[in-house]
Amino acid sequence: MNKYVLVVSFVLNAVLLMFLFGVVPFFLYLSIVANLALLWYVKNALQASKLLEEDVTDVMGKINNFSNHIENIYELEMFYGDENLESLLTHSRQLINDFIDFQENYYDVEVEDIEIEDEESDEETQI
Repeated sequence: MNKYVLVVSFVLNAVLLMFLFGVVPFFLYLSIVANLALLWYVKNALQASKLLEEDVTDVMGKINNFSNHIENIYELEMFYGDENLESLLTHSRQLINDFIDFQENYYDVEVEDIEIEDEESDEETQI
């Protein structure tokens, strides 16, 4: 209801300005109203962008914790050398690197990539 009252007030004030003072003050009034509306929109857009950046950072932290948890399980004697866990560990590192690339592309964040160990490099060092 308050929104309708504000809109009606703006319109009536605009008509009154045009009737009493002419076209130039009317356009000045429209310019001020448009600038205020755009400032409100920019403020809301920046807040939404900041919230999105915080959410991405939170998701990145959760995935990093998940990767560390998988590494800790992989290092246990019971699971050491398990191919499924090793591929899951490699996949989680790749996922983290993808999120890091996303952050670097869309936000002002400098983060180092996590190194992915290749089986080929391990085989070459053993030969």
